[in-house]
Amino acid sequence: MNPTPLPEIAVIVEQYRSFELRVGRLMQEICVPFCKGCRTPCCRVGICREAQESPFLQAVHGAIQGFDVRHGYLGCNGCKLTTGRPPVCHAFVCNLIVSSQPSDWHRYAIDCLGNLVGFVGKKACNGRHLVEALTDDDLRKVNIRQFGRQLEIAETALPILEAFLNHGELDDHAISVLALIRKCPSS
Repeated sequence: MNPTPLPEIAVIVEQYRSFELRVGRLMQEICVPFCKGCRTPCCRVGICREAQESPFLQAVHGAIQGFDVRHGYLGCNGCKLTTGRPPVCHAFVCNLIVSSQPSDWHRYAIDCLGNLVGFVGKKACNGRHLVEALTDDDLRKVNIRQFGRQLEIAETALPILEAFLNHGELDDHAISVLALIRKCPSS
């Protein structure tokens, strides 16, 4: 990707980065107590490779951290990338974390939270996810309106999830917003 992407893409990169940071902070609150003592980290070099090979993710993380062929972006304190992680890095939550949740709704909320970043870029680039844009020409085909609509939904969902995870309450409106991200569990 060029050092200075198209202005529209630069705006999308910044919006995506900002949103990913906010999602990442909440995910860390939930996961760090489990991850910090984990002997079998879920991080894999093959997954990290997507952050290195995707021009979009490179623009998001800025290629500040070097990719290591043996460890990817995994460092002694977890992932070295604060942004520009592949969506699966947010979406995957291990069984230990999932099984420790007090209810199906809590498990659902964590599943929704993990899928927010992936939802934002879904089908926004010629029917593919933004991270699948492999060339500058691909990035020129980004459907900015679709990206904007999905970001707006995700931006609405994030405070709903945060409130639920902190206070444990979801009303019908909140459930209808979250259902746009992930199908709701049966009541």
